[in-house]
Amino acid sequence: MKKYMYIFIFSGMLFSIPEIVHAQEEESAEISLEENIDEFQEHFFEALKQRGIENYDRAIDELLKCKKIDDNASVSFELGKNYYSRKEYDLAKESFERAVTKKPQNQWFLLGLFNTQLKLNEREEALDTGKKIVSLNPKFREDVAKVYIGMREYKKALKELEKLEKNGGLSLMAANMKNMLEKQLHKNQNSSGDVAEVINQTPKPRADANSKILEQIEEALETDAFTDAIRLVKIGLGDFPSQPKLYLYNAKALNALKEYKKAIEMLEIGLDYIIEDTKLEKEFYQAFVVAYKKMGNSKKENYYRKKIQ
Repeated sequence: MKKYMYIFIFSGMLFSIPEIVHAQEEESAEISLEENIDEFQEHFFEALKQRGIENYDRAIDELLKCKKIDDNASVSFELGKNYYSRKEYDLAKESFERAVTKKPQNQWFLLGLFNTQLKLNEREEALDTGKKIVSLNPKFREDVAKVYIGMREYKKALKELEKLEKNGGLSLMAANMKNMLEKQLHKNQNSSGDVAEVINQTPKPRADANSKILEQIEEALETDAFTDAIRLVKIGLGDFPSQPKLYLYNAKALNALKEYKKAIEMLEIGLDYIIEDTKLEKEFYQAFVVAYKKMGNSKKENYYRKKIQ
């Protein structure tokens, strides 16, 4: 009798051991998972903190540690933002592409890719990305229109703004762009086809005209003829709507005339047309500083001051 009792007890032990082991494994896995989550969050939030103080190198190091734990879309997106801030646009593009691959319907991931493609002068690719953003947010047509203007595709740019106006209305900035494009296209329609063809195939004279109008505006600014400078800018934009200096000079004149909000709008438009010109970017930032200082917006003023350093 005792013999069978021992066997029964021993058998019960055999059946209970795997359950105990399995429970221990589950507990161990939960602890391991919690540790990984804690470690990931620690590095991720440290990365955000470092980015906030513009320590991009340290932020990237922290994000690469996150990536080893969990290579998710948010990590790729944050890496892209930091590479972009360091002007390492090829690396930024790769990171944004990884984020978009994982979450193709995320507007902010697509926007990061769009901006980077523009910095790399990949306008066709940027248009493809921009159209995807428009499907998520129709207001983005304004940005797509800017790309078309940079490509001298004025009819396509105007079409985007007309759709935006029909569906949701135009911002003051978009309305100014639309007005400028309508004048440009009307001017072209009044020219003969032969003359238009000659203009398109002779960039040198147009470049000279571009340089001439800029010189005239610079002279007007130097002599404090700010109203004349703005008038000349409008003439220049009719022929060269993607020339960033025209927007900068317009903003400088508007700042001098205490039209600070309008100056900021001009700067925001023109900034999108700058490609790999750090010196010109800093001139834009300085004009932002002047406008925001006069408006009493110290937060924005300091933000752009840091960009100049």
